Amino acid sequence: MGTRIFEVDFDVYGVYVDTATIQLDERVIDAVTDEWRSNFYNLHTPEEIAQHIAYNIVIHKWKLSDLDGWADMPDEYAKIMEWPNLDQWETTAKELV
Repeated sequence: MGTRIFEVDFDVYGVYVDTATIQLDERVIDAVTDEWRSNFYNLHTPEEIAQHIAYNIVIHKWKLSDLDGWADMPDEYAKIMEWPNLDQWETTAKELV
């Protein structure tokens, strides 16, 4: 089995912020079948799979094994090779009285 590499763009309300590069083992992509879709996510293309996984790793700080549908796969099957600079995503909260 080989690996595939994807670039995934991150934006805020349609404004481009940065790009991540993710490497996926082909087994991650091959796991997504019609039966898999009926139980988990409606992902059809390798690009949709890469986008879904990259988003959850980058934004939620999850590992591959934290994602429904891939919990039985080793985390090293999905690696962020180049992390996006998402400084604009920093948030602060202030209580309103």
